[in-house]
Amino acid sequence: MFDDILKNKKILILVTGSIAIYKTLDLISKLKKQDAKIAVVMSDDALSFITPLTFESLSNNEVLHKKSQKYDTQDSPNHISYALWADIAILAPASINSIAKLNYAISDSIVIATLLACKCKVLIAPSANINMMESKQNKQNLESLANMGYTIIPPRETLLACNVVAKGAMADIDEIIFNIKREFRSDGFWEDKKIIITGGGSIEQIDTIRHISNNSSGIQASALALAFYYLGAKVKLISSKFPHILPLNIEKIKVISSNDYKNALQDTKDSIVIMAAAISDYKAKEPRNKKIKKSDIGKIWNLQLVQNQDLLSQIECRFKVGFKAESDKSSGEINAEKMLDCIENGGKNCDMVILNIIDDDNKIGDVCNEITILSKDSKEKLDRQDKLTLSFEIAKSIKEKLQKDDK
Repeated sequence: MFDDILKNKKILILVTGSIAIYKTLDLISKLKKQDAKIAVVMSDDALSFITPLTFESLSNNEVLHKKSQKYDTQDSPNHISYALWADIAILAPASINSIAKLNYAISDSIVIATLLACKCKVLIAPSANINMMESKQNKQNLESLANMGYTIIPPRETLLACNVVAKGAMADIDEIIFNIKREFRSDGFWEDKKIIITGGGSIEQIDTIRHISNNSSGIQASALALAFYYLGAKVKLISSKFPHILPLNIEKIKVISSNDYKNALQDTKDSIVIMAAAISDYKAKEPRNKKIKKSDIGKIWNLQLVQNQDLLSQIECRFKVGFKAESDKSSGEINAEKMLDCIENGGKNCDMVILNIIDDDNKIGDVCNEITILSKDSKEKLDRQDKLTLSFEIAKSIKEKLQKDDK
């Protein structure tokens, strides 16, 4: 999903001696494609893996290392000037040695000296042999650094250089970038707030081959989950579809039927629930556990359907957001506003409703959308734009409503 979070952001990347250093080249390439400004600091051990010229070619900046450090002018490359330049710094890959030295402020390398001089947020992406990674000393060092305010990006499980499948490899590049963006977009208001988002369309079985479903791409739900993750919330995404790669810290629950959605929505009282899922309005009266043969059906299939359960009405939570997809503009807003009403009056008891008019210019599955945000005391129409941007706007509206209600 497109965003401009990293545009013109100054990111300082510090690399140490690890085979994972080759992954850092890919990290820089992806950050540059998102218009970030990059500078690199290399340890002595890192120089034995890759030459500074390689990083300079990618970053378009002079690489800082022991031999290039100068102090003759204010703008000379040194550990102080690079530390002050950065909006954010990331130690990737972070060797066991560099983690230990940073924890104890042993500044005998240019990488650690630069990190200690940084006033910006610092992220650490460890990479090492699994026995070294899980040693008591390293675990203690990482815990200590986390308590100091450093963000630790956990390693991933894969085949390591020591020919063992274990959780010791540097985190995926996408996961590192997710963490960087979260630091830039984080909003203290959302810290520790629980957000539950549903997405996709429910699939109601007719037989083992056929089903009834509502058309839904799951893109908007994934965009909402990503936006609230960036803002710093605790996010759970319940969906039948996951069209995009999402951060590991987003809890993902794969569901199929409306009953699956219901079971996943049991603990909602302290949460903000955003029901973007398209739950099928009807389901088969008598679903079969085997395929119904076409010869047994005949030319006309008189399939009996019954109305499905209304999950949105059943949800009890701190703040409830419903989605309404309509094809008729004139009646769409009236139907959406009715969802704000109480259950006794035929409404859904929603605190907010997102109205989505489906037409030739606003199709299901598009990466962009045009919506109207409705509450009991306000209405805001948002022009067509990408769904992640819309998700931030939805989050902004929810925040304003919560702050107003708390006064």
